[in-house]
Amino acid sequence: MKNISFAQHLEFLKISKIRQIMNSAPKDAINLGLGEIQFPLHDSLKRKAEQIIENENLFYTTNAGILELREKISKYYDLYFKENVCITAGAEEAIFASLFAYLNPGDEVLIADPGFVAYKTIIRMLKAKPVSFKLDPDDFHFDLNEFKSKITKKTKIVLLNNPINPTGTAYSSHDLKQISELCNERNILLSVDEVYRELYIEDKPQSILEINPNSLSISSLSKSHGMSGWRLGWVASASSELIEPIIKVHQYICTCANTLAQKLAISAFSPDGKIVLESILNRLADNRKIVQKYFPANYLLPNKCHPYFFVQVKNDIEIIEKILQQKVIVIPGSVFGRNGENWIRLNYGIESDLLETGIKRILEII
Repeated sequence: MKNISFAQHLEFLKISKIRQIMNSAPKDAINLGLGEIQFPLHDSLKRKAEQIIENENLFYTTNAGILELREKISKYYDLYFKENVCITAGAEEAIFASLFAYLNPGDEVLIADPGFVAYKTIIRMLKAKPVSFKLDPDDFHFDLNEFKSKITKKTKIVLLNNPINPTGTAYSSHDLKQISELCNERNILLSVDEVYRELYIEDKPQSILEINPNSLSISSLSKSHGMSGWRLGWVASASSELIEPIIKVHQYICTCANTLAQKLAISAFSPDGKIVLESILNRLADNRKIVQKYFPANYLLPNKCHPYFFVQVKNDIEIIEKILQQKVIVIPGSVFGRNGENWIRLNYGIESDLLETGIKRILEII
C-alpha cells in the first residue's frame, strides 16, 4: 500500500514548542513548565466523584451540557440563564468552537504578544490570520495606541487572555472598557479567556461580561479547582444568540462534555467547591513565597496572579537547554511571542519540595 499523504492544511501544523520541551525532557525532570496545577485532586471532589459513579447514570447529556451546571455558571456571571452557556471539553475546546463558529478564511483575529501559544495555531487552522499587538516590553501593560494600530477592516475577533498567560499580569477594568468600546464601534466580536481569573491574588479582575454582556467569556475548572485532566470548560455570554452557533460546532466536536466531569463541576459551585478553591489558593501562596525567597526581586516580573512568574534571563532558548540538562522543565518566553524573548515562564503550582529543588537547580544556571 502506498503512503497516504496527510492533508495540506496540516503542513504548517507542528507540536507546540511547550510539548516539544516536555517530550524531550528526562523522565525524572521536575515539571515547572506545563501550565497546570499539579496538586492532587481535593479529597472532597474525590469523594463526590465516587458517589456519582456509585449512584448515578453517566449517559450523554444535552449538547450544551447539564441544565443545572449551565444555570450555576450563568449565576456565577450574575446573568439570567437563557441558553447562554455551552459546556465544553476544557477551555481550549471552547476557544476552538468559538473561533470555528465565527471565523471565515481571511478574517483577522487580534491577540496579544506575548500570549497563550494555542491561539495563533487554532486561528491558522481555520484559515484566518492572527495579528499580534505588543504588550509593553518593560512591564507588559496594555498600550491602547498599539492595539488600535493593529485593527483593520478584516478584524473579526479580538481574543484576549485575562489574567495573561504567561506573564501573570492582567488588563485593568479601564483597559477592558477601552477595548470593548472599540469592538462595539467596529462590530468586532470580543472573546476573553478568563481561566486564571479565580487565581488572582487580590480582588479578581472584572469579567468581560460585567463590562460587555454581548461578548464571550471562556473559562474552566482546570486551574481554580485542580481539574485539568477532567476537561471541563465553558463559553458564556448574556446573549444566547452568540452561543447558539457555538453549541452547533461543539455538537460535532464531541457531542457533549464528559458527563462525570459535568456532574462533579456542579459541586465545584457549591460551598464545598469554595473550600477547594481556598485550599489551592493557600498552597499557591505558600509556593509563591518560596519563589520570592530564592530569586532576586529584579529577576521576577511583578504580578498578582498565580501560578506563574515570568523570570528575566539573558537568552531564553539557550538557558532552557541548560536547565533541562539539570532535569528541570521551564518554558522559554519566546514561545509565547517575540515580546517574550529573554524571559522564562516558571509554574509554581507543584509540591513545595519539588519546587524548591527545581529552583535551586535553575539558580545554578542563571
